Amino acid sequence: MRVSRTAPEPLYHQVVGVIRQRINDGEWSPGQRVPSERALSEILGVSRITVRHAVRLACEEGLLEQRAGVGTFVAGPGRSARALRQDLADIRTFSSTLAGHGQMASTEILRSQTRMNDLAMAAALRMDPSEPLYNLCLLGRGDSTPVVLYDSYFALSQGEEVATAARALEEAGRAFSTLDLYREGTVSRRPTALSQTIQAQAAPEDLAELFVLDPGAPLLAVESVMSDGEGPLEFRRAYYRADRYRFIVNRPLERIIAT
Repeated sequence: MRVSRTAPEPLYHQVVGVIRQRINDGEWSPGQRVPSERALSEILGVSRITVRHAVRLACEEGLLEQRAGVGTFVAGPGRSARALRQDLADIRTFSSTLAGHGQMASTEILRSQTRMNDLAMAAALRMDPSEPLYNLCLLGRGDSTPVVLYDSYFALSQGEEVATAARALEEAGRAFSTLDLYREGTVSRRPTALSQTIQAQAAPEDLAELFVLDPGAPLLAVESVMSDGEGPLEFRRAYYRADRYRFIVNRPLERIIAT
């Protein structure tokens, strides 16, 4: 199989096809280290970004596996990407959730900035719409694969404190979500309550590109409002890859059955 720039199929999908064919033909055997991104880009005549996307997709398909600090290898027989199971009744750190599934977590700050308010955000945070907001956007990865996007909004002073804590953790190389930032003790107001709404959503082009998915692929969209005794602190929209996350809820039935 060859990579063609005139073919209708995206280049990174074609590269995945090359990887799959080389494994199926026995050219690459289970446990074998595959060529580096640079080497593959030179061999196939495509950019390293294209190769990087293709390798991530191949890992999701279970063809390859990435070992932090070592390289990329052909996956063993029967290996496939496992969904991350998250119990909604159990509030855990982002890194511990992934570590529990044998994955190395990392976080990148995509945006950290002041922005204009709007009516929806002002209502969620109980603010005057004329007051500015602070926006902090985080991309969470598991074994270098993007799995969740956290897009959070705060009143200006609260957001600046949270952003300072986020920059410190990013510089230290630690994985985190905004919930983890409150544990650091550097933010003056910390939430004591959390309300969430979950719905399915088709990935728009920008999120599909970010997650290395096809446009329209399923995402789990979770809207959260975190509050303390004084009121809302943070409004967050989080987007999870539906092929990588499973949310678990345990509900008692005693009262219903008894009646």
